[in-house]
Amino acid sequence: MADQALGLMAQNLTKRFTGSGSDVLALDGINLEVPKGGFTSVIGPSGCGKSTLLRILSDLIEPTTGQAEVNGKSPREAREAREFGVVFQAPNLLPWRTVLKNVTLPLQVMKVDRADRAKTATDMLELVGLPGFERHHPWQLSGGMQQRVAIARALSMQPSVLFMDEPFGALDEITRDRLNLELIRIWAQTSATIMFITHSLTEAVFMSTQVAVMSARPGRITEVIDIDLPAERTAETRDDPRFYELVIEVRRALSAAAGVH
Repeated sequence: MADQALGLMAQNLTKRFTGSGSDVLALDGINLEVPKGGFTSVIGPSGCGKSTLLRILSDLIEPTTGQAEVNGKSPREAREAREFGVVFQAPNLLPWRTVLKNVTLPLQVMKVDRADRAKTATDMLELVGLPGFERHHPWQLSGGMQQRVAIARALSMQPSVLFMDEPFGALDEITRDRLNLELIRIWAQTSATIMFITHSLTEAVFMSTQVAVMSARPGRITEVIDIDLPAERTAETRDDPRFYELVIEVRRALSAAAGVH
């Protein structure tokens, strides 16, 4: 029976890609538990299957074997109940739609009343720090602002789970640090369960309640490290000696998982 205290669960997940004469074992025996309301970053070498794991949990692809659950349901059931949102590295905004209309798009598909979806979108844009930009178009915004719009769009359905696949990977370091703080603030206000894919050790440690470390392909979870920093993270958190200790711990676990000595 599913553990109702879990936001996300992967049990003995395996994913094998076959076709055109190729046979690639991407994931092998993945086991991971993310408590409801937790913030779990997944980190590992390029090509280790981080995004594949996220795609299985968000019902974009199916596992070859094993079990995946979102809020105690199958990923498909959770998707059909609109319990999660997904944010990718590229904002994927429609250039001909205004910021407001990009955010209202999922609500429009759901046939939500126009006034209600406009109010929800306005509230979400305020939540991500973009009030006053409703009538702008994506091409008028910086990369960081476009990503905020993508987050607002994902939040417009008020999901209890948020999947984020390297959403800040293409941004400069200053913008990335600022959006890390914004995301922590949004997480505190929404209490969503978050799975966050990243290549940045410092980003993973700074934002998370736990960091899952994956091995090189075939991907396996080799270690889950609890991040015992204070719940309220600020720019000063990065100067905390414990922050550096945890970054070193994650780096060592990552090196061991990648077979680097």
